[in-house]
Amino acid sequence: MNGIRMLALPFIIILLVIPIIANNSTHGTFAYARTNCSQQGGLAYDNIVTTSLLTDYKENNCSLASSLGLNDGEAFWIKLQAELGAYITELGCATVLPKDFTLNLTEKPSLFQCTKECLARGSMNYISFHNAQCYCMADDYSNFECSDSSHAAIYRRFQIDEEEGKHRCIVAKLNNSKFGYTSAKCSDKHLGVCVDRSTQSKLQSNCTTFYPTFSEIGRDICIPPGIYIKDEMKGKCSEYNGKLTPYLYQDISHYLLDGLYFQDSFLTFDPQTDEEYSGSEDFLACLSITKQGCMLILETDKCDNVNRYLCGEDIHFEKQTGASTRMDSDCIVLSMCLFLKIITY
Repeated sequence: MNGIRMLALPFIIILLVIPIIANNSTHGTFAYARTNCSQQGGLAYDNIVTTSLLTDYKENNCSLASSLGLNDGEAFWIKLQAELGAYITELGCATVLPKDFTLNLTEKPSLFQCTKECLARGSMNYISFHNAQCYCMADDYSNFECSDSSHAAIYRRFQIDEEEGKHRCIVAKLNNSKFGYTSAKCSDKHLGVCVDRSTQSKLQSNCTTFYPTFSEIGRDICIPPGIYIKDEMKGKCSEYNGKLTPYLYQDISHYLLDGLYFQDSFLTFDPQTDEEYSGSEDFLACLSITKQGCMLILETDKCDNVNRYLCGEDIHFEKQTGASTRMDSDCIVLSMCLFLKIITY
């Protein structure tokens, strides 16, 4: 009997320290998920959608990512939708911004709102949103590469066919010598093209695929081997003393194989509740969160896509000191069965 107790006791301790998340998740379109969760606390949101996700569109949180029970690359709906803005490209950073071009924003100061207001002013095609201040400019004031958030980034509108829009990142697409652009999720994995960081820097030539050029996007280009999500691709470019190209164009397509290539352009959008937005549905996208490793990435998504969803009443987080773990009802039943077998051995 003492031997039986020695076997059973550690198993009881394990059951006590594992946080349980009742996983009744399923799949559906955004409308289907919202309807099915209407009597179950709505789509899961609290304790998942952090301030970082709403402002930086990403959250590096291994515990939270593990607790959600998602596979890498898998997305699930959240209850917010987004008003869509313009696609913009980061050109560089400025040391000084002209005070004559400041614009006071009265509602929800953000890069989305700043871009919207600047582009509505016709010739003001260059935008910067820094320290909660909006700058609308007719010329490009960027004079060095951005290295951290303390610098004022300068953006310009990137034109893309609206039918190709709604996803947050832009990729250049090449197929049988035909060149174009489309939108893609930033959490998807694609190729990328790295260019010189600035006129003073030199892209390292130890890249597997390296071409010396004198194009408008840089002196040299490098195509790292493999496919990555956008943030990972930007990191790969940094390893070669370069940056992810702000845009691609037809003239260098002969260097590229058929495929999709990330560029450093992205969609501005404003996450909103149903009560906040009253415009046309054509300017709305749904929002989902995609898991990649420890990273959770907030994405604009087509509302008729079929994604995972979790209702608010289905998910419960327990405070813990160790890593998060998920157990669904089947796992709980199986654990109890094993426990009973041990004590009756």
